[in-house]
Amino acid sequence: MRRANLSAVLRLLHFHGPATRSDLVASTGFNRSTVGSLTSELVKLGLVRERPGVFSGKGRPSNVVEPVSTSVHVLAFDVTPSSVGAARVGLGGYLLQVRRRLHSASPHDVPAVVDLIATLAREMQAKSVPGSVCLGLVVSVPGSVRQPDGLVRRSPPLGWHEVPFAELLRDATGHEYPIAVGNDGDLGVVAEYLRGAAQGQQDVLYVRGEVGVGGGVVVDGELLKGAGGYAGEVGHIVVKPGGRVCSCGARGCWEAEIGDAAIIRAVGRDPRESDIEDVISDVAIGNRRSIAGVRKTGEWVGLGLASLVNLFNPRVVVLGGTLGALYPTMEPTLASAYSRALGPVREQALLVRSDLGPDAQLVGAAEVAFADVLEDPAGTLEGRSDPEQQMLSGA
Repeated sequence: MRRANLSAVLRLLHFHGPATRSDLVASTGFNRSTVGSLTSELVKLGLVRERPGVFSGKGRPSNVVEPVSTSVHVLAFDVTPSSVGAARVGLGGYLLQVRRRLHSASPHDVPAVVDLIATLAREMQAKSVPGSVCLGLVVSVPGSVRQPDGLVRRSPPLGWHEVPFAELLRDATGHEYPIAVGNDGDLGVVAEYLRGAAQGQQDVLYVRGEVGVGGGVVVDGELLKGAGGYAGEVGHIVVKPGGRVCSCGARGCWEAEIGDAAIIRAVGRDPRESDIEDVISDVAIGNRRSIAGVRKTGEWVGLGLASLVNLFNPRVVVLGGTLGALYPTMEPTLASAYSRALGPVREQALLVRSDLGPDAQLVGAAEVAFADVLEDPAGTLEGRSDPEQQMLSGA
C-alpha cells in the first residue's frame, strides 16, 4: 500500500508538474497527514522538493511540491536515416539537453551508429549533476523490434536486418546502463498519449511520416503490442495494389505513396538530389507546384487514415514527423479522402498535429525508462546498484 501511494504522488508530479500539498490531497483522495508523510519520503529519496507556497491572505500557505529534474534522468535517442537525435531527460519530463547529429557514414553502418550513440551518451552523462541517477538508455528505431532483447528484426529505412542492437549498445557503453530499444511509432504514441496532443485520451492512433511511415496505437490506455510486439506497422497496409515498390519489397504499400521520397517526387523533385526539408521550405514560401504535389499526396494520407480509423476507432489521430509538418497544406485533399471512413467512427476521431514534433520519440523513449521509478520509487533507486537490471520491455 505504501509503495502504491508513493507511486500515485510521484506520477502526479511527474506528469502534471508542481502541486501544492492541498492539490495532492484533492487529486489523490489521501488525507493531509498521509500526503505529508509521502512527500517527506519522496524528499528523502531526492525525487521531489518542497518550497513555500504563495500566501493568499487566508490561513497558512500550502507547501508546493515539485519533481527534482536533476535527481534521476534518462538518456534517450532517436535513430533516423539522416541523423541521431539525443536527449538527457530529467524527472518531470524536462529536456535537460537535446542534440542532433548527422550520420558521418551511411545509416546502414550499424557499428558507426552504435559508436555515435555511445559517444553522445558519454557527452551528455558528463554534463549531468553529480549524484544524478541514470535510469537507462533507450533508443527509438524505425523498424520491427523484438522484445525484450532489443533485436531489430528489420528496418528498411536503415537497411538493418536481424541486428542485435541492444546487445551492441550494451557492449559499446561498457554495460554502464540498462538498455532498451523500441519502435519509433510505439514510442511516439506513448509520448503523445502521456504528454502531447492526445493527453487525457484513452484511444489514440499516431502516424509518423519520415523516409518510412511508422505508427503506434493506444487502446483503452494500453499500448497495442501484438503477439510479438510488432503491432502498428501501418506503413505497410496496401493502398494501391500493383503500385510503387516499397522498401519492404512489396508493391503499393502506404509508405510507398506517402513517405518522404513519394512526397519529393510528387512536387517534381528528384529524391536523389533533394530532401523533404526542401519541400517544406518551398511550401512555406508558397511555391504552387510544391503545394499541389503535397495536396496530391494528402489524398493517399487520407485514404490510409480512413482504413485505420475504421479499424481502431480512436478518439484522437495524431500526425507526426513530415505528415505533421505538412498537414495544414494537405488538409483539404486529406479531409476529402478521409471522409471515406464510416461516419460514426470518423465523428469520434479528432485529427491533430503532434504537439511534440521531432521530440516525440525522445519523450516516449524517456518514459519507458521512467516507468520503473514511477511504479516503485524507493525500490527502483535501491536496485540501481545492478547496471544489468532490465528495464520495462514494452516499448
